[in-house]
Amino acid sequence: MDASTASRLARRLRLKDLDALLTVIDAGSMARAAQRLALTQPAVSKAMSEMEATLGVPLLERDARGVRPTAFGEALADRARAMLDELGQAERDLAHIADPMAGEVRIGTTEPMTFTVAEAIRRLAAERPRVAFDIAIADTGTLVAALRARRLDVVVTRAGAGEAAAEDIAADWLYRVPLVVVADRGNPLLRRRGLRLADVTHEPWTLSPPGTFLDRLVVAAFAREGLDVPRAQVVTVSIAMRLALIAGGPWLSILPRNMLHHPTSTGFLRALDITVEDPAGAIAALTLRRRYMPGPVRAFLDVLRESAPHMPGVDAMS
Repeated sequence: MDASTASRLARRLRLKDLDALLTVIDAGSMARAAQRLALTQPAVSKAMSEMEATLGVPLLERDARGVRPTAFGEALADRARAMLDELGQAERDLAHIADPMAGEVRIGTTEPMTFTVAEAIRRLAAERPRVAFDIAIADTGTLVAALRARRLDVVVTRAGAGEAAAEDIAADWLYRVPLVVVADRGNPLLRRRGLRLADVTHEPWTLSPPGTFLDRLVVAAFAREGLDVPRAQVVTVSIAMRLALIAGGPWLSILPRNMLHHPTSTGFLRALDITVEDPAGAIAALTLRRRYMPGPVRAFLDVLRESAPHMPGVDAMS
């Protein structure tokens, strides 16, 4: 596309219409999108039709079940998200220029990394008390999707080969932390030495849901010993729920070793004498490439790089 074509589109495509397109795609229907946008349904439909006429391609497929983006619609939506994100970043930049000690950092992390993230926040908040932090806690897949959708600035998680090789994501490696089989401090298995995974497959387990990032690591660890993953009596993405079950109970789980030092679990959580083979990845701060990084986000990453390798239960990157 040459400069004159881009200029023509800039004059004819309105930002509010691009925002409406994203809302329609997210809502899955013109009626629901109109409610969210506080507009009439005919007004939303007209805006979509005018965009299609301007671009000369169909953006949406309409049927009795609602609307879905075409390949053209998906392509435009990706660009629209980036444009609207840049405007949001500009607003944050202006606020930062007006007050360099203020701003916002939107962080995604998994539960085992909350202690690491909290320590970095404590340090930065002491230096910049007017910086606000919005924290999302979920599984790695959900967080990476939110990062790509530009709802997060940085994700702190265990990153595997897929994330590290992605062209759109930059991985800032922080430390390594092995996986361990964990149990309550009163579990009699803690008195046994030289255990293998095969010795505990018939114990009660609580594990991640199938297909999640941590589940894939656990499946691979058992497979390396020629074993199937044991049937989990309790399946949940919530590590807090797993810890609640383990406390005073018979359940086992597989978690990163730094959970043994997490403030919520130091009193009862212990590791069995089992080596869990885990060659996949390390802990990283993930950001989007070619996306401008506001000052508060850069400051958070600087503090994270300095503090993370010194957290208890972790190994420095070699």
